[in-house]
Amino acid sequence: MALVKCAWCEGSGVDGPGDSPCDICGGDGFLEVPDPATKCGRCNGSGRIKNEITEEVSRCAGCNGSGWAT
Repeated sequence: MALVKCAWCEGSGVDGPGDSPCDICGGDGFLEVPDPATKCGRCNGSGRIKNEITEEVSRCAGCNGSGWAT
């Protein structure tokens, strides 16, 4: 397993208002993924997908926001 930075919170462990813990990494800022660590091909490792019509940004369905292929 490889230890990698969470893409959703950018390694801070914090997500959203009030300094709530990140839902993806549980507040650690890092995740364990299979080695070798591979960025998600759908979002290119950002953990985010932008809707081109509404311009709304949401979690990538491919990696669930982690930014990494599992």
